[in-house]
Amino acid sequence: MKRSGGLRSDLSAGPPVMRWLVGGQVYDAENAVFGRADIGIEGDRIVHVGVAPASSGDDEVLDLDGAWLLPGLIDCHVHLTQPTDAGDPAKASARSDAAVALDTADAARRTVLAGITTVRDVGGWNYVEMAVRDAVRSGQIAGPRMFLAGKLLSITTETVGYYPGMYEVADGPDAVRLAARKQLAHGADLIKVMATGALLSSESEDAGAIQFTLDELRAAVEIAHDNHKHVAAHCHALRGIENAVEAGADSIEHCTFADDAVLELMADRGTALVPTICAGALLFRDADVVATMPDHLRQRMAAFNDVHDAAVRRAHELGVTIAMGTDAGTPGNHHGLNAHECVFLVEHCGLSPAESIRTATLNAARLLRREGELGVLREGAYADVIALDGNPLDDITELTRVNTVVAAGRVVRNDW
Repeated sequence: MKRSGGLRSDLSAGPPVMRWLVGGQVYDAENAVFGRADIGIEGDRIVHVGVAPASSGDDEVLDLDGAWLLPGLIDCHVHLTQPTDAGDPAKASARSDAAVALDTADAARRTVLAGITTVRDVGGWNYVEMAVRDAVRSGQIAGPRMFLAGKLLSITTETVGYYPGMYEVADGPDAVRLAARKQLAHGADLIKVMATGALLSSESEDAGAIQFTLDELRAAVEIAHDNHKHVAAHCHALRGIENAVEAGADSIEHCTFADDAVLELMADRGTALVPTICAGALLFRDADVVATMPDHLRQRMAAFNDVHDAAVRRAHELGVTIAMGTDAGTPGNHHGLNAHECVFLVEHCGLSPAESIRTATLNAARLLRREGELGVLREGAYADVIALDGNPLDDITELTRVNTVVAAGRVVRNDW
């Protein structure tokens, strides 16, 4: 098979008058089937799916004969500002904002080259990620489409010392309302709240304990929903999950200690689960990172991996909507490995390949309130396309071997 010459980007020039991706098998996300079609792109949108007409002299044609084409994948839980090579997240706490900006731009580049064309960042760093989002939008740098939470909202906790640029401390409903409004004023697309303690936290913080109360969570949801934004709730502890669902959060992140009752409630209310299996599964594949991790963090992550997998498996069995999310940015959970989440959902949690792909396309787009624009290859949708050598319905690991990426109509990678 003839392949073109390596990595290629047309960021500086912008897309041509018309770009055609021809010869590929195109994925119908709604029906989970591939069919032979050509894709026509104008600007950042798909304008044609079918048989390409005779091209004009100004058209650009990318021959993808034999490739399997899917919508660009969507990761609903990342931290682009966070480096991943150290086992102790506190090691990165003293970085300057300039250093964070460089780390974030590199993480964005690695993410989009891996076929993740949209991310939801659920905790940035002093709003540096907002500037990176602007640079991606303008075509200055390569990166995914970014939906940003700004700083995450939290109770007073020692863990702020681990992530001083990421946390907005707010105690009490009125303070939570003020903190939520502050994120929106900085350009946030959603609000992230800490309903429970975290695993990758200070030794004094307990992931099995609640943090924000029901009234505090309701205050965050009120502000977000009044402003047409959604709420992501970090939840490990069962009571925290219950509170977040009752408060009206749109997604539950992690959901480690869920029971059948709360999962059934999530299914009934349409509350999405963003699993982040990668946070544990990829960590323990990186021996160097594990070796440098503080004992209390390593012990926590090892203890709850199987519990977490079982909760996600049960959620799927009970009909909870799952939207793909990785927690990329945690130790060992490197930016650019995001598609492994789809693999783990199949291997660890019982989803079929088609169901797993749906979590990173249709379900994720629905959570972002971008149905019909993201996660599909059809006329009017954003021109986010990835190409693979093999059929991921036969082997889901094909998603981890992307060879071509078109993001918002621009070719950012072409190894075909």
